[in-house]
Amino acid sequence: MSSEAHDQSFHLAADHVNNGRREEALAIFAQLLESDLDNFGKSMACVNMATIHDQLGQEAQALGAYDRGIGFERTFDRYNVALRKAAYCVEKERHGDALAALGALVASGISELDKATACLTAATVCEKLGQMDKALEWYDRGIRYERSHYRFAVAEHKAWYLSSKGRTKESLRLYDSLVRESSMTEADKDRIKENIRILKQ
Repeated sequence: MSSEAHDQSFHLAADHVNNGRREEALAIFAQLLESDLDNFGKSMACVNMATIHDQLGQEAQALGAYDRGIGFERTFDRYNVALRKAAYCVEKERHGDALAALGALVASGISELDKATACLTAATVCEKLGQMDKALEWYDRGIRYERSHYRFAVAEHKAWYLSSKGRTKESLRLYDSLVRESSMTEADKDRIKENIRILKQ
């Protein structure tokens, strides 16, 4: 099948989706997966299939499509589908699946800043599960990834989390260290100073 034919198949599938013919669209994407389409194209077909399955209320099938897409994208060292799966699991509050997907991302070859973001998301999932110690572990892991890039989003979230749990001294200690970071913008410093002021009241 030519590249032009592959493009036409994607367009036809999109037309089916736009007109409510989702099963027909799924059939086209399934055919593409068995064609000579390159693995990048197949990974995108899987993402489209996952989206359609979700629209049909088929979460398990959506996750299966994401997993198949992850298999394709691993052959060319990309992580787009894996990131989408993790976000999907968080959105659907499938906490166990979310933590597994996020853990796999952190163990993969994504950038350290993406790993820091994955750690932050995992910490948030653990918060929802009431797993404070595990949440703090994920925060600390994310801080290690972001620090060498002079980023402090995970650290600031951790400081807020500590304050929300009544651990004011630990929160203040972390905020104090952040406000002294030379790479912090003045706006960031002002925001942190305001948090410190509130905590000291």
